[in-house]
Amino acid sequence: MTIYESSARQAAADDGPPLHPKPVRIRRPGNPLTPEEIDLRERLQAQPHPNAEIHSQTS
Repeated sequence: MTIYESSARQAAADDGPPLHPKPVRIRRPGNPLTPEEIDLRERLQAQPHPNAEIHSQTS
């Protein structure tokens, strides 16, 4: 068995990410968002901005 065959078998045995990336679609202005894009947008908007200062009220 060559090193290439060994590597190929090891890669096939791993449960890692797929070898080929998922195709993407370029959204044009005016195209509606997919349900996945809507969910991602909502989750990102709910997160605090990493550079935002946290102000506590002391009264």
